[in-house]
Amino acid sequence: MICATLALFATTCLQGTPSQGPLIRRSTWSGDQLARMVPEAFWDRAHHAGADLLLQPGQVLRLRLPTPFPCRSAGIWWEGTVGGWRASWEAGEDTLVPLPVASDLAPELHGARGPAAAAKVSGLLHSYRGIRDVIYLEITGPAVLSSLSLVTIAIGPGGAPHPPPQPALLPSGSSPSAGYPKPGVESRSTWAADPPACNPGYCTVTHLAVHHTAGANEFLSPGYAQCAANVKAIQSYHMYSRGWCDIGYQYLVCVHGRIWEGRAGGDDVIGAHDSHNCGSMATAFMGYFHSPYSQRPNSAMLGAMAELGAWKCDQRGVDPLGSSWYAGFGGLMDNLYGHRDVGSTSCPGDLLFAELPGLRAAIDGLLSGGGWTLVLDNPQANFSGNWTTGTSSIDKYGPDYRWASTGATPSRAWWTPSLPQAGRYEISMWWPAGSNRNPDARVGLLLNGRLHSTTVDQRIQGGRWNLLGTAWLPAGSGTPIGLSNEGPTGTVVIADAIRLIRR
Repeated sequence: MICATLALFATTCLQGTPSQGPLIRRSTWSGDQLARMVPEAFWDRAHHAGADLLLQPGQVLRLRLPTPFPCRSAGIWWEGTVGGWRASWEAGEDTLVPLPVASDLAPELHGARGPAAAAKVSGLLHSYRGIRDVIYLEITGPAVLSSLSLVTIAIGPGGAPHPPPQPALLPSGSSPSAGYPKPGVESRSTWAADPPACNPGYCTVTHLAVHHTAGANEFLSPGYAQCAANVKAIQSYHMYSRGWCDIGYQYLVCVHGRIWEGRAGGDDVIGAHDSHNCGSMATAFMGYFHSPYSQRPNSAMLGAMAELGAWKCDQRGVDPLGSSWYAGFGGLMDNLYGHRDVGSTSCPGDLLFAELPGLRAAIDGLLSGGGWTLVLDNPQANFSGNWTTGTSSIDKYGPDYRWASTGATPSRAWWTPSLPQAGRYEISMWWPAGSNRNPDARVGLLLNGRLHSTTVDQRIQGGRWNLLGTAWLPAGSGTPIGLSNEGPTGTVVIADAIRLIRR
């Protein structure tokens, strides 16, 4: 193994100034330039000649790449073949994470268009500890590399956007009686989207496509603002890597279960995601659900996709368990499919692809009444300690909610749902979010005399049902569910509503 620091060579600015949107630059080295920057002792001259950088199987080269400006997100483009990439914003081997190919941007699927041309394109690496000016890159052989480009993205003049969580409201003109309701979706304005560079086209949706973004550390996003910044970086990367006029996906789902509006244009807008596009609505799970990282989609992500899919299937009369003619594909296809079903790609990853049968069943269950549902608002709860009724938050459930200060008199709120039969129940909680909320509110379930508890961050994800978990519950009213005001002083906890769905 050898380490080298690369000086910036050919730097291209892909957009003018941060005040006009994201500042994006590409720094490029040829294979020969890379090889010349590495000490000769590293090379076996029998395997290094010509214009390419060559690595033997198992040979490792680590590069320290200064960025042309302080940035938050970065990806790489390359021409040639590489055994593996890892990258980090921190020095040290233990901080490196895989940087896999973003197959949704592969030239084989979409043509050698845009600045990336015929180059392969990686997923993005984001910094969650402020802006950076150096990235560490590891290349593992076997490799034959004729060029390497570092693409760096600064989100806006002040770094990542920090929009507040928005209430999950029904879309304009709709109501619960108009069919299965559309779940809460974070609009493009919440992540400061750039305007599209084209007029939208439309095809009636007949199919739901599932992707992953191939950004391994997107799955590690610590909260709402960072997810928003990641979506903005993905839009920038799509537009400037492949020359697309907007982000490719119609929707994205982050690790916290938030649904983000993607491509501009509204209902049935055509995206750019599987090279077929007409008739499909693409939802990208933010993460990498395949080897070598093998992240697993969590229940919040899968639940959000089920709700989004149920809305769309109900709206367009799509059978989530069936198959039909996919116009863009020109053939029959499962109505809910993975990207790999219509193209030569690993997307959406083995671990997410394995969830598709369960997603189909979950959507069908939601549309067919899925199971008995019980919602209990705060007037139906029991309270001890000091609680105050609040009405000011617009993302509350019902007309009001209760709040209690942390670090004060011990206070608890609990509901005792009356269940008609034993079964497996999905348990969710609703709260209005706010900056003064407890980031570690303790919630719990008393089952068979044993307390099962977890914490939730009530500063974010307000105005929606947040999945706490799934449990097998006995019939009757012997299983209280609630929360307490445990925690340091200076914040409040919210008791608003809970929901149980028998699965």
